[in-house]
Amino acid sequence: MSWKKGDSRGREMKRSLNGRILRSTTLNILVLVIVCCVIMAAAMQSLANSILLDSLQPMARQSAKTVEANIHMLADRMMTIAGDPRMSAEAAAGPETQAADPGALRANRDAVLTEAAEIYELYSIGLYGLDGRLVQGTGGTVERLDDGFFALLQETDNLTTDASTRFQDRLGITMGMPVKENGETALYVVGVYKYDTLDDVIRSINLGRHGMAYMVNHTGGAVTGHPDQSLVLSGSTMMQLSGGNQEAVNRVTSDETGAAEYPVDGQNMLVAFSPVRGTQWSLVIQVPKSDYGSYINGAMLVAVLATLAVLVISILLVLQLARSISRPVKSVTERMVSLSGGDLHTEVAQVRSGDELEVLTRTLEETVESVNRYILDIQQVLTQVAEGNLSANPQVEYKGDFALIRSSLGTILQSMNGTIAGFGEAAGRLAEMSEELNGQSGQLHQASVEQTRSTEELVDEVSRVKERLNSVTESSGQTRAKTVEITRCIQEANDRMGDLSSAMDDISANAQKITQIAKAIDDIAFQTGILAINASVEAARAGSAGKGFAVVAEEVRQLAARSSEAAQSAADMVSGTTAIIQTGVELTADAAGSLQDISAVSSEISDITDHLAVAVQGQESALAVMEERIEAIASIAERNLQNAVGTEQASGLLAREAESLRFQVKKFVLRGGRDR
Repeated sequence: MSWKKGDSRGREMKRSLNGRILRSTTLNILVLVIVCCVIMAAAMQSLANSILLDSLQPMARQSAKTVEANIHMLADRMMTIAGDPRMSAEAAAGPETQAADPGALRANRDAVLTEAAEIYELYSIGLYGLDGRLVQGTGGTVERLDDGFFALLQETDNLTTDASTRFQDRLGITMGMPVKENGETALYVVGVYKYDTLDDVIRSINLGRHGMAYMVNHTGGAVTGHPDQSLVLSGSTMMQLSGGNQEAVNRVTSDETGAAEYPVDGQNMLVAFSPVRGTQWSLVIQVPKSDYGSYINGAMLVAVLATLAVLVISILLVLQLARSISRPVKSVTERMVSLSGGDLHTEVAQVRSGDELEVLTRTLEETVESVNRYILDIQQVLTQVAEGNLSANPQVEYKGDFALIRSSLGTILQSMNGTIAGFGEAAGRLAEMSEELNGQSGQLHQASVEQTRSTEELVDEVSRVKERLNSVTESSGQTRAKTVEITRCIQEANDRMGDLSSAMDDISANAQKITQIAKAIDDIAFQTGILAINASVEAARAGSAGKGFAVVAEEVRQLAARSSEAAQSAADMVSGTTAIIQTGVELTADAAGSLQDISAVSSEISDITDHLAVAVQGQESALAVMEERIEAIASIAERNLQNAVGTEQASGLLAREAESLRFQVKKFVLRGGRDR
């Protein structure tokens, strides 16, 4: 049944070990994979953002340069128009008059404007005076220039591009150039180019599926160019297109080149911007981050799949490693389980792995052999001890911490030798104490007998005293009746008083003897109590063999205590009796004096007789009390006599127990040849 339990436990431990290795390793690898995937995803997202923003920024600069080149081309055309010789008054002057013909000058300028409008695809072109009013122009020109644009044109006195691209209900690029005559500005030529030049550049910038480019001006961030021209015509601003991102608007309108990421309508946008030199515009390229999300997600998916493949391969390798470890561990575990069940004979299956498992199996085998050797040695020693041989010693060398077993075994044997030797010595002392107790109990018996005899004598003496008191009472009555015989009666009373004094002295002497007897009883009780305590100690040392003697010792101690109390009570009563007797002696002396006085003063005989009667009554009462106390002393003496007999019997029982203990101790063979 134990083998089945061991096999079951071994299988459970095998599964537990495989499971723990597999679960622990899989969990660690899975956590590592998750952490790596999270870090990789974050890194790829961050890297993708950095790459996209870094690539969008030069693209924005390049696109801004393309717009700038187109603007420069338009500017060159405006400069060509403004520098056309036909614009000057000298070209219209006649050879004879050397003065400009207004009609010819106007015709020349009109020809230049018409040609420019046809060649350069202008909505309109016109000449404006220094006050900003139209001098002459093609169809559709405004009568007066915008104040802001005109102020900027006057301030720069050079090629100027209007910040707005709205022209009437259409989109166009308004550019102005001063017309010089003799180094001074005479007029301003202002033309509105068609929006196609700018729109072609903006539409040619295609990034992702939903990427786009647009331009804003630096004054308020109004949109000046957008693939959706309706946004430009409606006056939309970058604040609206950026989802209210004021920081991005500030950076774009501050003539800065850079890139940023911000949400627009819940969608993250990657934005790059760069100013268009020579204008008040900045080009903005805006691409939804989700356009590149599929590429990033695809790369992450490939990385995750590769990681999962590595994870599966790692788990298979770990499972193979766990099996290679768990099989030897199972064998070792089953042997250890059977060892815990008391199997010390089954051989340990050796593992030839050249690692810690081989060391473990070899160490287990050595351990089993050592335990077998130690157990056999201990069994041999304990068998000899069970047979009574306490001189046995271990015969096997105990290694390492097992040496503590040998030391403990030696300590136990040494302790048992000392204990048995102590039992032998205690048995000897117990026998001696029983003999001493027997002698003391004999003395106690003799003292009790003497106490009883003294008590009987005291009773007889008290009876005689009572008889004498009765005689005194009769004499007092005769004194009352026969006053004529006063002298003779007084003499007889004096004689009787002397006898009474002698009796009182005898009573006092007897009381002292009783006191001595009570003290002797008390001393005997004290010695008996000490003897009972010693007997209890030796009985405790004797163990189970001294239990009967311990009961007897306890009874002796209690009897000794009661004897001491009875002796003390007897001493107290004798002390009271002595005081009463002393009182009687004094009264007797007084009575004697009174009788002597009666012989001198016969008139006082009656009073003295009354006093004598009272004194006699007191003596009778005292004697009655004395009789009661003497009876108590007699009862105590009787009990002491009985206790003495019990103590003598107990001492005999103690002697028999001591002899029995000696017999048991002699069965053991002690070290050093001390057979008990």
